[in-house]
Amino acid sequence: MASSPTRASPAGHSEAAGHLRNVLGALAVAATDLLTEDAQADGYYPAEHAAIILARTVNGLSQEDLQRRLGLSQPGTTRLVDRLAGRGLLTRAPGPDRRTNALRLTPVGAREARARPIQALKVDILAAVDVAQSQVCQVDIVHVPRGSPWRAA
Repeated sequence: MASSPTRASPAGHSEAAGHLRNVLGALAVAATDLLTEDAQADGYYPAEHAAIILARTVNGLSQEDLQRRLGLSQPGTTRLVDRLAGRGLLTRAPGPDRRTNALRLTPVGAREARARPIQALKVDILAAVDVAQSQVCQVDIVHVPRGSPWRAA
């Protein structure tokens, strides 16, 4: 059994990386909660809301790619797409090959996808993260030591 290579790191890197993972995890939970609240307020299941946003974001999103990104089964993804198509939010168009469909938003679906500007979501997410944690996160990200594997080249 091959072992994965390990990198020698100064003692502070492990602690900083762990802290960063915790802060990013908290941010991910806050974002998920806000998206779920938005979906339910608009009368959607969270997966439907996510599918609409993905179809807007990823040009020519395939049903298989949607399935992979949302972690759904193939039948679950088909039912999801059928529901959204039935509500007039998206259509299946021919994909790049004969085996796939590209999911495209209808004009109604595009309006739904734009109903909540992404900037407002960013503000909500930042407000949901504890102020002290966000300040620590900014300091950690801005002041990454030279030579750190986390520092951009």
